[in-house]
Amino acid sequence: MADSDADKDLFEEEGKDVQVPFEAAAAKSEGGDQLLVEEVTITISDPEKRSKSSGLKIQETFVSYLIEVVPKSSDSTIELASAWRRYSEFELLRNYLIAFYPAVVVPPIPEKRANYIWRKLASVEAIDLDFLDKRRTALETFIHRIASHHKLGKDNMLRYFVTKEEGWKEAVTATGFQAKSDSWMKNTNASLRVKSPDIRLDRLRIYANHLQTASATLLKVRAKVAERLYGIYKIHGNYSRVMKEWAQIEREVMRDALQSSSISMESCAKSIDNLIDEEDQLAEQVKEYMYFADSLKLVCQKHLAVQYEVEMCETQLANALSEQKTLESGETKTFSFGSMKAKLLGIDPQVQREGRLEQLEIDIAVFEGELKKARARAEDFLEDALTEVEIFRKRKIADLREIFTSYAVLQIKLHREGIILWSKFRKPLQAVISCQFVDEGTAIEEAA
Repeated sequence: MADSDADKDLFEEEGKDVQVPFEAAAAKSEGGDQLLVEEVTITISDPEKRSKSSGLKIQETFVSYLIEVVPKSSDSTIELASAWRRYSEFELLRNYLIAFYPAVVVPPIPEKRANYIWRKLASVEAIDLDFLDKRRTALETFIHRIASHHKLGKDNMLRYFVTKEEGWKEAVTATGFQAKSDSWMKNTNASLRVKSPDIRLDRLRIYANHLQTASATLLKVRAKVAERLYGIYKIHGNYSRVMKEWAQIEREVMRDALQSSSISMESCAKSIDNLIDEEDQLAEQVKEYMYFADSLKLVCQKHLAVQYEVEMCETQLANALSEQKTLESGETKTFSFGSMKAKLLGIDPQVQREGRLEQLEIDIAVFEGELKKARARAEDFLEDALTEVEIFRKRKIADLREIFTSYAVLQIKLHREGIILWSKFRKPLQAVISCQFVDEGTAIEEAA
C-alpha cells in the first residue's frame, strides 16, 4: 500500500538476515543448513530460584533454567556450552520467531502460572516444586520442537540462545522483531474488515477453536476423574491404620491376619502416586496441544492482515480507475471542492482535468505494482501457511495417538496392579472372617 512501508515489514521474506551487534556476529556465522537438533543434544535442568534488586531495596525473585548443549560429533560447529535462561527469555525467543516466521505454527511455551490443578499437595512448597519441574519439561519440549523444525531449527538467534548466556537479549532486540510485531498488531485490527478471507484458513480457525475447546474439556474431565480415583486409593490408607490399631487388641491368629491386611491396604494407597504422576505427564502433553490452538489462530489472523492489505490495494486501484473513467467521459459531478477551488483561483477546468488524468495514470501504475506485490506476498504466505499447517497436523496425529495409547496402557497397568493388590488383601481378609466365625462359635459353646 502507498501509506507506509512499515506496514509491510511483517510480511517480508521469513528468516531474512538483519543487522545485529558485533557480539552476535559470532552466533550468526555459526548458522548453516543443518538443523540444530542434528548437531547437538539439548537438555534443560536444575530450575533455580534467584533474586536481584529491582530498586527501592525490593528483591525480585525469579526462576532460571540451565540449558546444556552437547555436540553430537567432534566436527560440529557448536562446542559444549551452557546458559541460564529465565522464563521471560523463552517468551522473548518465541515472540522473535513469531515475528520473523509469520506463516509458521510456532510451538507454545508452558503457562506462567499453573492451570488445571486438581490435587492439593502437602504444602505450597511441594506444589511449587512440582509445577517448576513440569514447566522445565515443557520448556525442554519447546526447545526440542523448534530445534527440529525445518525453518526454526536453522535460525541463528536460536543457536545464540542455547549457547551464549551474555548479550543474547541485546542481539535479539537489535533484529527489530518488536517493530514487526507492532506492525502486525496494527494490521490485525484492520483485518476484522476483510471481505473475502480464504475458506481454508477460515476452516483452520474453526478447527483451532474446536481443538482448544475439546482439549480443555478433556483436561477438566480427566482432572475430576483423577481426583476421585486418587481419593479412592488414598482412603485405603485409613483402612490400613484402622486394621493396624485393631490388630493390637486381638489374639495371635487374628492379629497376624489384620496386620497382613493392613500392609496390603497401605500398599494399595501408595501405589497410586507413581501411576498418577505418569498420568499427569500425559495430561501436560495434551495441554500443549490446547495451547497449540492459539498458534494456529495466530497464523489465521496474520493471513487476514495480509488479505486486508490486498483488498486495500484493490480498493485504491478501483477508485483511481473509476475517477479516470469519469474524467475521460467528461461527466461532471453536481458539486466538487476541486472544481470550486479551480473557479475561485481562475484555473482552466480543462487544464485541471488533464493534469489530474496525468496524475491518475501515475497513481494507477503505482497501485497496480503495489497490488501485484501484495498478491504475491499473500499467495506466498498462504502457500507457506498451508504447508506448515499440514506439518502440524501430521505431528499432532502422531503425538496424540502416542499419548492416548500410553494412557490406555497406563489404565490397564493401574487396574492390573489393583487386582493384584486386592488378591493379596483377600487371603488375610478371609482369615479375619474365619477367626470371627471361630470366636462366635466358641462364645456360643461357652454360653451353652
